[in-house]
Amino acid sequence: MKTAAEALREEAGRKRLTTGSGELDALIDGIRLGQFHLFYGDDEEALDLLIHRAIVNCILPAEKGGLDAQALYFNLCNYHQAKTLLDPDKLSQLAKHVGIDPTVAFENIQSVSAFNEAQQLAATREVSEVLDRNRDIRLVVVHNLTRFIETSRKPEDARLILKQVIGLLKQSAARNDLALVASSSSSKGSKSRIPKPEGGTFLRHEANIVLYLKRVDVDAIHAVRAILVKHPYKASPQAATLYIPNGGIDLMGRITPSFRQLYQRQVEELRRVGGFQNTLLDLEHKRALDQLIKEAWSTENAVLSNSGVPCVLDILNLMANVHNKKCNDVLRGQIERLEQRLDELSKETRKGSSGKRSEGETGGT
Repeated sequence: MKTAAEALREEAGRKRLTTGSGELDALIDGIRLGQFHLFYGDDEEALDLLIHRAIVNCILPAEKGGLDAQALYFNLCNYHQAKTLLDPDKLSQLAKHVGIDPTVAFENIQSVSAFNEAQQLAATREVSEVLDRNRDIRLVVVHNLTRFIETSRKPEDARLILKQVIGLLKQSAARNDLALVASSSSSKGSKSRIPKPEGGTFLRHEANIVLYLKRVDVDAIHAVRAILVKHPYKASPQAATLYIPNGGIDLMGRITPSFRQLYQRQVEELRRVGGFQNTLLDLEHKRALDQLIKEAWSTENAVLSNSGVPCVLDILNLMANVHNKKCNDVLRGQIERLEQRLDELSKETRKGSSGKRSEGETGGT
């Protein structure tokens, strides 16, 4: 038992490993020591890259988002159907990208594979023993965690073995205060909007943090939708979108589309958001927003192209600008009408004065 204050202090001091993506880090609050993270979906390319990046980032020093430690890669696969090792080219590129010599990266990554159900449990026990002996390992990545359920002739037996595997790995993670990350495919029989992972409710229950990855297209741009399904202290579901270039996922795990595309998409989203949409029910506000957007894009293009898409404070600022724009337009219209009225009064006054002078001159004559 511990007090809430003690738990808060403990959580605040807990190290976190970056995924390499700011969007994902914000969504899941980083990869945390002592926790079981499940990343699942049918986009194997995205899952594979996420695994490789987590392993490389683990070697980084803490000030760069790493754990300054070694990583262990545990792969479950049928060697007749899938690769058994990490991609050395991808690891090298990622290591160079974050400033690590690939040789140093390889020396700090241990690899274990299980090629069938019988080997799976034995390999897990071996991994557990390695973790107890080598305290320099702070990250364990289990790739294709549910692969043998998918290929087993006796799925129920495979599920029982999986439960034992997860139990041993979670105990090792808690005992040695290391992060546990697993990848899995989604269930083929699930009909819900967010499908369950292969392994069902048990696996989703056992994991502390669950993230579902789905390939999507946003305005004809390839992307991966990351949906937070479960988290200890965050409401779910929450989501973030990672953009992908035509050639696949790059080293940053995303590609930023042209600013104009993001700008236009953000504007359309603003028009649909509840609070902002209510603001636009005022026709003067709507007209002011349209004019502001038109003027901003046409006259400030160079500045905007070097900026980011509006965040929350930017949106609040934009709402204030829209309101100010409306007020300015209303005041400008009132001033124009007043000036017009003054001109009319001035003309009438001059006309009246001219008439009186003419009468005076006639009377004098």
